[in-house]
Amino acid sequence: MTGVVTNGSLGAGTGPVPPSAVFSDRAGEEAPCRAGGGALEEPLGRVLRNLDTVTESQGWLGAGLQGAYGASADEAGSGTADDAVAAEGSTAAEPSRREMILDAASALFAERGYDGASLRDISRRVGISHPGMLHHFSSKGVLLGAVIDRMEAHAQGLLDSADSIASSPETLIAALGGPWDPRKHSMALLATLSAEIVDPGHPGRFRVARLRLVHEHVLERVFGGLDERGHLVAGTSPKFLARSLFSLLLSLTVREHTVRELQKTADGDPIADVQDFVRLCCVTD
Repeated sequence: MTGVVTNGSLGAGTGPVPPSAVFSDRAGEEAPCRAGGGALEEPLGRVLRNLDTVTESQGWLGAGLQGAYGASADEAGSGTADDAVAAEGSTAAEPSRREMILDAASALFAERGYDGASLRDISRRVGISHPGMLHHFSSKGVLLGAVIDRMEAHAQGLLDSADSIASSPETLIAALGGPWDPRKHSMALLATLSAEIVDPGHPGRFRVARLRLVHEHVLERVFGGLDERGHLVAGTSPKFLARSLFSLLLSLTVREHTVRELQKTADGDPIADVQDFVRLCCVTD
């Protein structure tokens, strides 16, 4: 059973709303601001609807971004003439100009934060002019929205894999060395933006907060599945474990990109740390 968002203009082309768009009690207010809304999965609409600390109105919510969630950055783009030329002159192995911009923006946002990276900085890293940058993204806020779209796509992939990850503690341990690896750029980006959104005026505040809830929900589903299979230590809570583990992942990510540079030894492997956490709360065969 699905529920359909009916208020507001959905724009041309519909598709699934990302889970991060429904994991809060403000989902109904924000959904119409995304072009390409659509059906909401009923199970997802019932979970994690509480952002008690969020009190202000939404403000900027990525209006103007096109395409359905889950599509690639090019598919979600506006289809400009420059994009078409770039796509025609490149092979499948070569990223489009738009993808290159998104890659550079993601890297700089991870390194410096949203406020610390300018469009000119990003255009220089890509090797294009500032007007060329504005041809693809009219503002830094719109660019941030496209970057978060890709982060949501990554989270959707984890959500789709939750039941498989929950098959055994060993599978979760392996996953923690993969998509949730604190050394990876994707985690560094999420950690930096998560720290920045304590600012009520941050343009990505609500989407990044909900994105964190999605990751916590995925881990809660994984721990819940492990519990059903008798793999959790008696008396432990899947919800508590999920929040604790994801907080640990973000903390280790920050450590990897700060403290690690000051250490002369290679002790404190973040993968070993999170895997030890799982071993403490799980009963292995």
